[in-house]
Amino acid sequence: MSQMIQDVRVSVIIPVHNSEKYLGQCLQSVLHQTFREIEILCIDGGSTDSTPEIIKRMQSQDRRLVYIQDPHTGYGHKLNIGIDRAVGEYVMILESDDRMAPHMIRSLYDIAAEHDSDITDADYAELFCHQGKEYLHPKRKYPDKGYYGHVIQYTTGRDRYITTYGIWTALYKKEFLRRHAIRLNESEGASYQDLSFLFLTSLFAEKVCHLDMPLYQYRVDNTGSSVKDDTKIWEIVGECAYLKTDLERRGIRDAYIWELYYTRKYNAYYWNYCRLSPEAGTLFLKTYREDLEHDQACGAVSREMFQGYMYQQTFFLSDTPDQFEKSAHNKSRATWAAKFCRLLESTEGRDIILFGAGIYGSELADLLQQNENRLCGICDNSESVQGTEKNGFRVMPVEAAAEKFRDALFLLTSRRHTEGMKRQLTDLGIKEANIISAHDW
Repeated sequence: MSQMIQDVRVSVIIPVHNSEKYLGQCLQSVLHQTFREIEILCIDGGSTDSTPEIIKRMQSQDRRLVYIQDPHTGYGHKLNIGIDRAVGEYVMILESDDRMAPHMIRSLYDIAAEHDSDITDADYAELFCHQGKEYLHPKRKYPDKGYYGHVIQYTTGRDRYITTYGIWTALYKKEFLRRHAIRLNESEGASYQDLSFLFLTSLFAEKVCHLDMPLYQYRVDNTGSSVKDDTKIWEIVGECAYLKTDLERRGIRDAYIWELYYTRKYNAYYWNYCRLSPEAGTLFLKTYREDLEHDQACGAVSREMFQGYMYQQTFFLSDTPDQFEKSAHNKSRATWAAKFCRLLESTEGRDIILFGAGIYGSELADLLQQNENRLCGICDNSESVQGTEKNGFRVMPVEAAAEKFRDALFLLTSRRHTEGMKRQLTDLGIKEANIISAHDW
């Protein structure tokens, strides 16, 4: 039975282009939301596969789905059309190969309506398949738990936290986007146009809410993803230039905002470099280095602007350029997913003890519990965490874990201390065959 669009509260915008492989799953995840007052705007940039047929077939069954054909294939152009055509009070963006948890829109809308927030977003889970089975890897967007569960009100530039992850996990108040004239860059293709949108929405939002729930399912094993295409080497350069011009046009003078811009720029440059093939990376490296040297020379970038890992990844290039290419590793999430699948295969369904209860250990625990629930304990050498609860387990001393789970597989979570952890376990009688490092995936 067809359903008429009535009282639309949320407009879901889905840009599509030859999206037949995952589009059906994507649309079903929206149509089956517990929140019903929605419209789904599919903007098609000239698909030549079965994408139009899939949309039209599902449209005949549910009139909340709207099919918009546009000859322009640019990602930013399609999203701008969707924002302009949206009739809902709020808008969301969904990639055609991703999915929503069934209660995603309801969870975000209820919070947004209660607090009148400009942006309401959630955590996400990486989605991938292996041998016909789906896996979900929950991820936290923000390292500080203080960002979750309440309204964050921004008053000055220094208050602001510019998010570093995709635009798809959030609900945006449409009037907020209109008032600040926030649009996407209408460059060709479908790479990196979200960078400026993310920066501007974070910059101008006055009330933001973050939910500590992995509601968005982000597919990481789609080899056809646009950011994995080496032909798009230079898109990040154009996107950063576009954002800089837009900030200048808006008369932004806050020094801290400009610091955020440049740190975001070089974080994006580094990420872009790491996902490229060695050949394409070498081509991009020249521009990367020249831009960094130019921005340093004119005083726009200083070492004091960068902290910790961002300092290392940014200035290693200028300090030791001969070693930079050798040390930078590919951070492809698809590669990561493949490594996890190999780990599952190598462990052959065995019980697992995590050795290490830090941040990385907790992430591994989440992953194992979400998918192959074979985790049976966590141990650590630190007396400060022994006896505390992590992921539903009381953290044990290593000696106790070795005695109780002698035949289990011990998964080491620390890269720096791997050899020492191996020696400790073997001294406690654990066979070397029962010890594996998570970093050897």
